Amino acid sequence: MNNLEYLNQISQETRPTAAKKSASMSLIIKIAVGGLVAFFFLMFLGMALNSGKTNPTDLTKQLYVRTTNLNTALTTYNKSLKSSQLRAIGTSLSGVLTGASASLANYLAPSTDEKSDLNPPEKLLATETATIEELDTTLNNAKLNGILDRVYANQIQLQVSLLITFISQLEQRTKDTDLLDIIGQYQTNLYVIDQSLQDYSSPSD
Repeated sequence: MNNLEYLNQISQETRPTAAKKSASMSLIIKIAVGGLVAFFFLMFLGMALNSGKTNPTDLTKQLYVRTTNLNTALTTYNKSLKSSQLRAIGTSLSGVLTGASASLANYLAPSTDEKSDLNPPEKLLATETATIEELDTTLNNAKLNGILDRVYANQIQLQVSLLITFISQLEQRTKDTDLLDIIGQYQTNLYVIDQSLQDYSSPSD
């Protein structure tokens, strides 16, 4: 399955019944559009990585920022989920993100004095800011419309998928064994979370 098919699959929403409000329908359409936007962002990311203009250190900083941003979103919305299973997955993912953030921060800035320099260049930072703001808006709207669990599952699985792809491309750009160890373990943990989210969204009979 290619990236477009995969992202389309995880951004699909169950069709609302006739009794659903038009606001919910509009929100679901926005979510589907958000999935396509994320796909095009992924294409842009791939081209940026392959262009050779962004060095591995800046990409690692971008990964660090994305990781910490996603963890903040989980902390904000996980407690509002109705499903205990989905909350457990969110808690597990938060643990993965927390551990990865710490490892990436120590790799990028071994001393305390260097911790202020963890942000990537302005252009990459702007991309991450836009990404997390879009996610926050989507999840907040879903919460207000009473469909947070469904939207959360789709959106977080999408973000996990994007992280896995980001890491795969970063692996191709670096030969640093310390960094490869960190992101390799990070990616392995994300695969476990991704499978848990797939099992939640498509439970076996």
